[in-house]
Amino acid sequence: MTEPNPYPPSFLDRFMDFVQRQRIPYWLTYLCCLFLEVALLHILAWVDGWMPIFTFNIIITVFPIWLWFPMIIMTYVDSVALDALNSFRPLLKIDDDELSRLKYEFSTMPPRGVFLSGLFWGVNYLLLTYLGYQVFYVAYGLDTFLTVVIFITGLISYLTGSAIYYHSLRKLGLVNRTVRMAKQLNLFRLDPVYAFSRVTSLIGISWMFMLTLTLLTLPVRLVTGLGVAILAVQIVLAIAAFVLPLWFVHRRLEAEKIRLTSELNLRVESTIKLLHAALDDNKLENSSHFSDALTSLGAEREVLNAIPTWPWRAGTLTGFLSAIVLPIVIFLIQFAVEKWLGG
Repeated sequence: MTEPNPYPPSFLDRFMDFVQRQRIPYWLTYLCCLFLEVALLHILAWVDGWMPIFTFNIIITVFPIWLWFPMIIMTYVDSVALDALNSFRPLLKIDDDELSRLKYEFSTMPPRGVFLSGLFWGVNYLLLTYLGYQVFYVAYGLDTFLTVVIFITGLISYLTGSAIYYHSLRKLGLVNRTVRMAKQLNLFRLDPVYAFSRVTSLIGISWMFMLTLTLLTLPVRLVTGLGVAILAVQIVLAIAAFVLPLWFVHRRLEAEKIRLTSELNLRVESTIKLLHAALDDNKLENSSHFSDALTSLGAEREVLNAIPTWPWRAGTLTGFLSAIVLPIVIFLIQFAVEKWLGG
């Protein structure tokens, strides 16, 4: 008998499930919504007279990007997480009901968490608006109508798109909990062990992707002190997101490597003792066997030493580090250009 779901889906999960059930690919649906919102905001800006008609201003795309791109990312991360769970399944001693529950938790957010996340980021948005009002709304010459439109657009984006952070942190917690359920890790069968590194690296990369898009669309002079702090925290959290949930796996792999190495050392010690006994008894005809045995044990040691204990492939780490560096480089270039033009 299948157990009932532990909690109902959040409104965002209901919406994303609805989009996924349509014939059009979910990512295309969200991109169409993004383009429509950007077009509508431009039309309102043209009608209002803030921008000359048929001109384009990239700053208007910031809030639509933060509304629709997180939907694409969350949906994709859910699918990758379910694939990773299936790959990791051989290491778990759980029944089908427990597996179904895990799959539900990996793909569905509880409504209370989404609500509290939206509330938290909504308050942050109000604070950022207050601190940046003179820098953006006044300095850019927005009148009351367009100020209200932009403010509401931003509030909706912060209340919903910011769920990507709650979604990511919850996913990382589930990864950490799931890998701790593994009974035994095999150094010679690492494919299942590597499964969740795709999830943790993807989460870190997605944060850096959103940060990069923000830097490309938001003029650096609009980034307040609080904004810089948030950007720095994002980078630190992205690194932590990649490493910390899999730290337990790393420790387990290290412990397994130490165990196998200790067993190997005991065999080396035993072989040497037998060799010494043979030499003491002048039974030199068996010395070649001991030499072959020690050579084989030495080869085994090389194999063990070469096995990595970090639970990700080299390519995964390289891609993640590239994603970390990109927004930092963009920000430094923008800052230098701003200083140069301003000077």
